Amino acid sequence: RSKQWYQRRVRVAGCSMVQVFETNAGLLTPEMINTILAPQLECICTSLKKKLTHHGIEGVPIALFCKGANQSLPVLNKLGYDVISIDWSLDPEIAREFLSGTIQGNLDPCALYADKDKLHELTKNMLNKFGTRKFIANLGHGIYPDVDPDNVSHFVDAVHDISLGINGGDNNEMSLYT
Repeated sequence: RSKQWYQRRVRVAGCSMVQVFETNAGLLTPEMINTILAPQLECICTSLKKKLTHHGIEGVPIALFCKGANQSLPVLNKLGYDVISIDWSLDPEIAREFLSGTIQGNLDPCALYADKDKLHELTKNMLNKFGTRKFIANLGHGIYPDVDPDNVSHFVDAVHDISLGINGGDNNEMSLYT
């Protein structure tokens, strides 16, 4: 009974990805991340994957977001997560250098306060730097409560439109994992 309940709850919730969110990681020293946080994060990832598999739920990627832990990217890269989310302070070239898998991020959430032309430009710069392979366009942290929802929609639309342009009009060229 619990297996069916769990599968139903995951599907009803529309779970297509799970993200472990550690917003205070940047306050830790690299040594604390390596010796205290990383083992816990690895355990969480392993446990989540086992639980999902046990309940017959395959193919749900698990993402890790450790805000401000840029100095520990090589360690985070080895913890078993399918996606590493990064904040807006990390340069895409550095992220690609240290992360081998799919990256999620990293537009500065304050970009959502910009006018639509500037927001489009910032989104295009981000996508041009990351490309559309092994990349999930997103903000580099959460949305502030007073952001105009129309700007969020414009960001999403800009990601789709710009990605189409990068891929020559074919978003089937985008791949999160290859």
